Amino acid sequence: MSACIVGPMRNLVVAISRRPEVRYLVFGGLNTAFSYGLYAVSLLALDAWGVPADFAIAITFSWVVSNLTSFLLQRHFVFRGTGHPIREFIKFTSVTLGSFIANLVLSWFSAQVLGFDSAAEKLISQLIVTAFLVVVTYVLHKTFSFRKAGAAPSGMVAVEEESDVDDQAPAHDRR
Repeated sequence: MSACIVGPMRNLVVAISRRPEVRYLVFGGLNTAFSYGLYAVSLLALDAWGVPADFAIAITFSWVVSNLTSFLLQRHFVFRGTGHPIREFIKFTSVTLGSFIANLVLSWFSAQVLGFDSAAEKLISQLIVTAFLVVVTYVLHKTFSFRKAGAAPSGMVAVEEESDVDDQAPAHDRR
């Protein structure tokens, strides 16, 4: 009976793992959990010590530590990058740097404007900000950081040149 289930389950896992979105959820999720753990430990320590701007320091620390880990996981396991590693790292870091800045701004807004200033509120706020940024960075990494050379960015449509269209028109329509 179990042999009847194992084969189809294995096939399902293999089929699902071929999807970059699923791989991003798995490996990005692992790195996000690692980064959030770094953030949480840093935030709680800084909060206990009464350090001002504790969330900004904790976000910066977790980003610096987890950026390289994230790049390696995503390049190898998620997007299977084939471009020049340094060029991909620079593009990847430009996306994550944008995400880092957005994270700082949204976390500042949450703490200073919305008044979520206790450590527990900052931890919850960071979860919400992280969920939003995960979606945005996936799209940017897929369409920019690890886009295959020569591939049009997602959403781009190839347009035929006029000369190609004229050559395909019937002879009586050409002037």
